[in-house]
Amino acid sequence: MRYLLKNLVTLLLAVLLVAPLSAELESELREIEMPDGTDIEIRIFPADGDRLLLGFACDAGAGLHEEETAKALSEDGVEVWMPDMLTGYMLPKLKSSVESIATEDVIALLDMAVAESDKKIYLIASGPDTDLLLRGVALWEELHPDDDRLKGAILLFPRLNEGKPQPGMPPVYKESVGKTKLDLMLFEGGRTPNRWGIKHLSESLSAGGSTVHSKVIPSVRGYFFKREDANLPEETVTFQLAGLIKAGLFYLREPEQ
Repeated sequence: MRYLLKNLVTLLLAVLLVAPLSAELESELREIEMPDGTDIEIRIFPADGDRLLLGFACDAGAGLHEEETAKALSEDGVEVWMPDMLTGYMLPKLKSSVESIATEDVIALLDMAVAESDKKIYLIASGPDTDLLLRGVALWEELHPDDDRLKGAILLFPRLNEGKPQPGMPPVYKESVGKTKLDLMLFEGGRTPNRWGIKHLSESLSAGGSTVHSKVIPSVRGYFFKREDANLPEETVTFQLAGLIKAGLFYLREPEQ
């Protein structure tokens, strides 16, 4: 356990010097009209740096840890946008609700980010929300083949299986898997069965041309930052979630010329 915790702390602290601290800026709420006419709110945590992180928690990062993480990232120079799609469409906070959100909505958000910011744009999603992210990226790349503003995406414990895995059979994934060229960074919990399939998932995601990085976080489960029964490693990672995301952005950085 001590060895795992040491590795975990090393991973989280390795990026503390990647970006200088910025002055704290107040978050703001914006509205954007979706293609079907629905208005949704976006909570924006502004920053002075050159990176913009568009998150797909789909509830404006309403959870305590998501808000704290967004604030910490903005203080470190990473601007964060958190759309509230669930409230806009009056959808319950269920894992299945993301399937009701149209891929074109992701395009509308990306169009807004590209139009209003000159920053490098990254995406992040967790669990089943990663399917929505990948669907949006695939369509974006089809519509904007020469646009290089989109730099990469972080997938936290992605849940991309189509139905329940069958014993002795290879996984069957959502249609969005393997349709993108965007660089991807996967994080999976060391205490989830999904950790054993991360290599197969990474290979499947790379089928469309994506460069895929993956890391297993020792001793944590999926949705660790939402758990009421969190263990010590999960509490540690939750406290340093902004550092974990910065580590993901570090892996997705553009190579030096």
